[in-house]
Amino acid sequence: MAEENNSQEKTLDPTEKRLDKAKEDGDILSSKEMFVLGSTLMGLVVLFCLGMLSKTILVGWTSLFRWDHPEGLEVLRVFSSELAFNLVLGGAAIFAFPILAAVLFTQLIVGGSINFSSKAMAFKPSRINPLSGLKRIFSVKGLVELVKSVIKVVFLISVSGLVIWTFMPKVLYLSSSSLSDGFQVFYQSLLSLVAALVCIFAIIGAGDYLWSRHQWLQKLRMNRQDMKDESKDSEGSPEVKSRIRRLQMEASQKASQRAQAIENIGDASVIITNPTHFAVALKYEPGVRDTPYIIAMGKGPLALRIIEEADKASISRVRSPLLARALYFTGDIGADVSEDLFSAVASVLAYVLQLERGAKPTFEDPDIPSDLLYDEFGSKL
Repeated sequence: MAEENNSQEKTLDPTEKRLDKAKEDGDILSSKEMFVLGSTLMGLVVLFCLGMLSKTILVGWTSLFRWDHPEGLEVLRVFSSELAFNLVLGGAAIFAFPILAAVLFTQLIVGGSINFSSKAMAFKPSRINPLSGLKRIFSVKGLVELVKSVIKVVFLISVSGLVIWTFMPKVLYLSSSSLSDGFQVFYQSLLSLVAALVCIFAIIGAGDYLWSRHQWLQKLRMNRQDMKDESKDSEGSPEVKSRIRRLQMEASQKASQRAQAIENIGDASVIITNPTHFAVALKYEPGVRDTPYIIAMGKGPLALRIIEEADKASISRVRSPLLARALYFTGDIGADVSEDLFSAVASVLAYVLQLERGAKPTFEDPDIPSDLLYDEFGSKL
């Protein structure tokens, strides 16, 4: 009983196949706080770059509010609105595309790949079920997430307040400063604030990544039964593997037997060919064995060897494709010719006997029963 309980405990690390299966199902390692860190860090970079172009941007923006003649105000209003829309849209794109790239790059770093799974995007009724949503909210995991969020918000507000408090003396004297000085102070304070938030998000993100990775691996852990099932799926059941090995051994033995049988070609009475794809060597000894039997047979290269050895031993060859295939697919080395083929084989033996006596008979391809007609792959015609 103790061994059975131990085998059911998921204490083994997930295999590579288990991890690949999880990726196919859309279950990949992810960290929300790392996404926040990546997007905030990219936002800081974009803000820094925009600061170098701030003068040009401000000049373009102030040009929207300049006009020389009141008569052209209506036309200028439409033109300025269109230009303002383009500026806002361009500004949004300046932030949107880098941040999207940052999110994708963050997922590549965290999860090791960017995966688009159809299973993960499939509709699931549980996602819109109010009861399931309430269970997630009031679960232990939901409570932990709430506590984490509260602590994070308090921490971020404290750091933000500290940064603002540091720049407060400069802000108080802005009333007596120029507009450019005001923008400079605003720019410096904004960069400092975002940089401080990035540092905080880096600490939070690192902790969230380690915790998320731990939970993800824990969820994918396996027990001994899972390992056995996976091995069975990958390599097949022991019964199937045993049967495959047995068939392989039988095929190997049969191939070896057919190769050795070529040594007996000199004892054959006739070689029936197709003309080169198949070759079957038959022997007929009336006083020893009542029926003709197969002493060698082969297909492809082995058939060519049989024909070559038969030519060396001056054994008669008869070309009969249908009969050669019928003998090959219904017989075996050492076995008698099928009763249904007695008539066809007898006509071939009679033809060979006439040749050996010096006659010049005309060979007619014997009739083969319809249920013994095969193509070169062993399928019945």
